[in-house]
Amino acid sequence: MDAPYPADLQAAAQAGTLKPNDDTGQNPSYASAAGGVISTADNLATWMRALVGGKVLNADYQRRWLDSLTPQDPSKSLGQKYGYGISQITFGPNSLYFHGGEMPGYNSFMGYDSVNDVTLVVWTSLTLSLDGKPTANSIMLRMLDQIYAVSPLQ
Repeated sequence: MDAPYPADLQAAAQAGTLKPNDDTGQNPSYASAAGGVISTADNLATWMRALVGGKVLNADYQRRWLDSLTPQDPSKSLGQKYGYGISQITFGPNSLYFHGGEMPGYNSFMGYDSVNDVTLVVWTSLTLSLDGKPTANSIMLRMLDQIYAVSPLQ
């Protein structure tokens, strides 16, 4: 869900007693953009490295795809960008291309920095963090803060 969690769920999450929903029987085919795909973290890492690394699209389409990125907030030209099914976050000399997704029972982030050969996949069973942001993205920012000397949190 994209709404803040009710007070009782927030209290349980903060206390460490919140149990995940059992969504294992869910059929992802209803979320057509999700493609009905079930994969591993290794699969997602391999896919992101191939996609961003130019092994999926021919050179012309790869350039068009990467050139489609524009700032999500036009007043912040150096902020997060989004294009044809890909996002980019740049901080200092580092740039990470990424995408995420969510359905009941999970929230995901998968990204690749081809210059530094850094691949990051984050899966969570809680769609939103207690601050109302996608959980995997919140974790991703904290992890990048540890990976890079110049981080997106500074």
